[in-house]
Formats: sequence, structure tokens, C-alpha cells
Amino acid sequence: MLNSMIIFVVVILFFVFFIIHKRDMLIKMFSLNASMPAGEFQAQLERTADAAVKRLETQIAHLELLLEEADAKINQLDETIKAADVAAMNRESPRGASPVPQFPSAGGGIDFRLPAELPEPAAAVASEPALPAEHSSRPLGPESPNSDKRRLILNMAEEGYSVIEIAKTTGMGKGEIMLILQLNKK
Repeated sequence: MLNSMIIFVVVILFFVFFIIHKRDMLIKMFSLNASMPAGEFQAQLERTADAAVKRLETQIAHLELLLEEADAKINQLDETIKAADVAAMNRESPRGASPVPQFPSAGGGIDFRLPAELPEPAAAVASEPALPAEHSSRPLGPESPNSDKRRLILNMAEEGYSVIEIAKTTGMGKGEIMLILQLNKK
């Protein structure tokens, strides 16, 4: 009985020693394995983020190129419209009257003031309606370009132009256009 007891104690001590020894090894193994996948995952995330950033940069460059092309086409279209308006005015007014002011390219000011002296035949004066007081010639003041743009915006809105079309024509932002239209409704 003593021999079996000694063998049993030795076996238990062996298991305890084995578990303690393996426990340290298992802890080391799990801690290394837990950090390795996290490191691999982090590296994979960095590679994915770098690839996404590169794709976005190429798409941004492509969009910038498209915007430049669109601006060039808009400028070309504006010049074509101006030339067509001038040609139409030259055909319509054989008496040599000055043409109606053209819509500006982006950022340009508009001057809708009539010349101080406009020679017109008496028949034309009788057949054409009188201009409202707001279109009369007045000295150029500090708010004149703004009020001219405001009148242009209101006139275009009354004619049914959209906010986007008005913004492109005047070179102003859509928010400014909507604000002016909202303030005019009050």
C-alpha cells in the first residue's frame, strides 16, 4: 500500500510539474500567437488604407482634369454665345446702337446702365415702351455692381431660369442666388 501511495504521489507531482512547466509555455505560446495575428491584421489594414488612398488620389486627379476641361468648355461656350449675341445685335440694329451688355464670365461685373445720350428716331421712341426708373442712367456708386447683379438675378428668375443657370451666368454661388431670391419674396 505504501508503494502504491508513493507512486500515486510521484505521479501527482509529475503532473503538477508538467502543468506548471507547460503552463508557462502555453502562456508564452498564446501571447505570441495573439500578438502575431494582431500585427498581421494591422499590416493588412495599413496596406488596404494605402491602396484606398492611392485610388482616391488618382480619382481626385481625374476629377480635377475633368473640371479643368469643363471650365475650358464653359469659357469656350461663353465666348461663342457672346459672339452670337453680338452678331445677332449687329443684324437687328442697323442704326449702330450699342449692343445689350453680355453675361460675364466667372467673376466679371455687369454694367446695365444705358449710355447718357442714346440717339433714337422719333418713331422708335413712340413705338417702344418707356424703361422703368431702375434702368435709367445713374452715377456709378459703391453698390452699383451688386444691385445690377441683383436685378439680373431677379430678371432671370422671373424668366424661369434655374438657380444653377443663374449662378453660372452671374459667377455667384448658388447660396447667394437663393438668398437674394428669398429676400426678394418678402
